[in-house]
Amino acid sequence: MDVQATYYRRRAIVARQSAAAALDPSVKAAFAEVANHWLALAEQIEWLRSVQQASLRGDSGTSGVGSSEPRRRSG
Repeated sequence: MDVQATYYRRRAIVARQSAAAALDPSVKAAFAEVANHWLALAEQIEWLRSVQQASLRGDSGTSGVGSSEPRRRSG
């Protein structure tokens, strides 16, 4: 796993823990949204790394940036 993606996933865990500890519903929702954004960043960096690796290997099917997009997490 990518070091940067791991960092983003850990930040998501912290945000989820903060959401769980929050008493105010709007603060809870804000932390949950931040957690989702950290997870999206982790997925995007992993996708970018896979595209870069495929490009270096010369894989013709996955080397184009527009060929696929990272999956999106729903809250």
